[in-house]
Amino acid sequence: MKTKTRVLAAAAMALLVTLSAAAMTATEAIEQRKKQMEGVRDGILVLSAIAKKEQPFDADVVRSNAEKIAGHLEEAAKLFPEGSDTGDAETAAKPEIWADRENFDKIMASSHQAAVELQSVTEQSAFPGALGKLGNTCKSCHDLYKTAQQ
Repeated sequence: MKTKTRVLAAAAMALLVTLSAAAMTATEAIEQRKKQMEGVRDGILVLSAIAKKEQPFDADVVRSNAEKIAGHLEEAAKLFPEGSDTGDAETAAKPEIWADRENFDKIMASSHQAAVELQSVTEQSAFPGALGKLGNTCKSCHDLYKTAQQ
């Protein structure tokens, strides 16, 4: 029952975000996607500390941070509506996102999927490869679609 409630709540939230993204100003979309990507960064920092052995491996910490990252990526992907390449807020998003939207969406989906897969890592030996996969998908998106300013 808890899982069903969580799934329904997540679906309702995703619908609200999708509907509200369509009604957002460019500046609002930029600010919201920055917040989502900051959430991704925060989760990556925790996982990086584990990878660097600054923190001990803990499957629950990996799962919860990968879950948060997946959620932030899912929401961020919805926050790049047409016209949100400029606004009153500074953005690191390159115009190539909108010119090559199909590839951008594909890479965002790959990053999300890598975060979902990372959630199931329970053994330390599987962690570096799963984290590396997520890191590589994030890097490929940043290399193509993010300016160096942020």
